[in-house]
Amino acid sequence: MTHINQYLSSLAHNYFLISIAAVLFFTIKAIAAYLSYQHYNKKLKFIQDTLEELNNKVTEVKKD
Repeated sequence: MTHINQYLSSLAHNYFLISIAAVLFFTIKAIAAYLSYQHYNKKLKFIQDTLEELNNKVTEVKKD
Protein backbone atom coordinates (compact mmCIF):
# COMPACT_ATOMS: atom_id res chain seq x y z
CA MET A 1 0.00 0.00 0.00
CA THR A 2 2.88 2.33 0.77
CA HIS A 3 4.34 1.67 -2.65
CA ILE A 4 1.06 2.70 -4.32
CA ASN A 5 0.89 5.89 -2.23
CA GLN A 6 4.47 6.78 -3.19
CA TYR A 7 3.70 6.18 -6.86
CA LEU A 8 0.56 8.34 -6.74
CA SER A 9 2.39 11.14 -4.93
CA SER A 10 5.14 11.07 -7.56
CA LEU A 11 2.47 11.37 -10.27
CA ALA A 12 0.90 14.31 -8.45
CA HIS A 13 4.15 16.25 -8.75
CA ASN A 14 4.66 15.44 -12.41
CA TYR A 15 3.32 18.63 -14.00
CA PHE A 16 3.88 17.32 -17.51
CA LEU A 17 1.35 14.52 -16.96
CA ILE A 18 -1.07 16.96 -15.34
CA SER A 19 -0.77 19.25 -18.37
CA ILE A 20 -1.40 16.39 -20.79
CA ALA A 21 -4.43 15.27 -18.77
CA ALA A 22 -5.83 18.82 -18.81
CA VAL A 23 -5.37 19.12 -22.58
CA LEU A 24 -7.04 15.76 -23.14
CA PHE A 25 -9.91 16.67 -20.83
CA PHE A 26 -10.63 19.98 -22.53
CA THR A 27 -10.26 18.43 -26.00
CA ILE A 28 -12.84 15.77 -25.18
CA LYS A 29 -15.07 18.41 -23.60
CA ALA A 30 -14.85 20.57 -26.74
CA ILE A 31 -15.71 17.62 -28.98
CA ALA A 32 -18.73 16.76 -26.82
CA ALA A 33 -19.89 20.38 -26.90
CA TYR A 34 -19.53 20.51 -30.69
CA LEU A 35 -21.51 17.30 -31.14
CA SER A 36 -24.30 18.48 -28.85
CA TYR A 37 -24.33 21.83 -30.69
CA GLN A 38 -24.80 20.01 -34.00
CA HIS A 39 -27.58 17.88 -32.52
CA TYR A 40 -29.56 20.79 -31.09
CA ASN A 41 -28.89 22.96 -34.14
CA LYS A 42 -30.66 20.36 -36.30
CA LYS A 43 -33.63 20.32 -33.92
CA LEU A 44 -33.84 24.12 -33.87
CA LYS A 45 -33.62 24.24 -37.67
CA PHE A 46 -36.56 21.81 -37.88
CA ILE A 47 -38.59 23.97 -35.49
CA GLN A 48 -37.71 27.11 -37.42
CA ASP A 49 -38.73 25.54 -40.74
CA THR A 50 -42.01 24.35 -39.22
CA LEU A 51 -42.78 27.81 -37.85
CA GLU A 52 -42.00 29.43 -41.21
CA GLU A 53 -44.30 26.95 -42.94
CA LEU A 54 -47.11 27.67 -40.48
CA ASN A 55 -46.55 31.41 -40.83
CA ASN A 56 -46.79 31.14 -44.62
CA LYS A 57 -50.05 29.22 -44.30
CA VAL A 58 -51.49 31.85 -41.96
CA THR A 59 -50.54 34.71 -44.29
CA GLU A 60 -52.10 32.85 -47.24
CA VAL A 61 -55.34 32.45 -45.30
CA LYS A 62 -55.34 36.15 -44.36
CA LYS A 63 -54.85 37.16 -48.01
CA ASP A 64 -57.87 35.15 -49.08
